[in-house]
Amino acid sequence: MDCHHFVLIARQDSFARSFLPNVLAREDALSIADNVFDVLQSVCEDKFDAVLIAIEEGDNDAAVQCRTIRRYTNLPIVMLVNPATRDQVTRGYRLGADAHIEIPCDARILRARLNALLRSQSLPTATDIKPIVA
Repeated sequence: MDCHHFVLIARQDSFARSFLPNVLAREDALSIADNVFDVLQSVCEDKFDAVLIAIEEGDNDAAVQCRTIRRYTNLPIVMLVNPATRDQVTRGYRLGADAHIEIPCDARILRARLNALLRSQSLPTATDIKPIVA
């Protein structure tokens, strides 16, 4: 199994801070930050494979964090929703998120969804594929 390094942006009292480390594979690494500005330099230095943003009730900054991170990188951005309104999730997608996952959820499903997102991000695009000339 490939190991990955995720960065989680979450408030100090976030449920995601306690839930996520138990979900990731032993080989994976997780860094935790309080806000987007704490991680921007590391994100730009390609230290992470994906950015996870915890969205909690009353959290209006998460969508703006998506936009800020998207401006500087093409890393997958996953919103961890606990709970969030449809408007918050929709706004997050409009501003750059690639997926959202409701937590708490089954750990195996969360891990599978993260793996699928990382796999799709590493696939070559149509412009990367060169025709085979015989």
